[in-house]
Amino acid sequence: MKGSPSAWAFAPGLLLIGLGVGVMLTPSVNVVQSAFPEEQQGEISGLSRCISNLGSSLGTAVAGTILVSGLTNRAYAASMIVLAIIGLVGLGAALFLPTQRAPHVLAV
Repeated sequence: MKGSPSAWAFAPGLLLIGLGVGVMLTPSVNVVQSAFPEEQQGEISGLSRCISNLGSSLGTAVAGTILVSGLTNRAYAASMIVLAIIGLVGLGAALFLPTQRAPHVLAV
């Protein structure tokens, strides 16, 4: 098919995205979890993993849609718009995170 890029054309971009996510994932989880007191760490950890898995599922669904659609420009553009909207919603949600660490209570 002339004019249709192969799946390998997306490899450099996917590599950069993977490296970026890998570099920022652990620090972002640490920032979120350190904003809550010790007593809530179990709940926060579970919620963090749940949201992470939801994001992974959505990303896999979008990538699968792109590959199944034959890598057409319209499907690619639509999926990138959806990803951008989801990213902006996530950024908006991140703005509501507590900015100061909660005081820790020491048990005696």
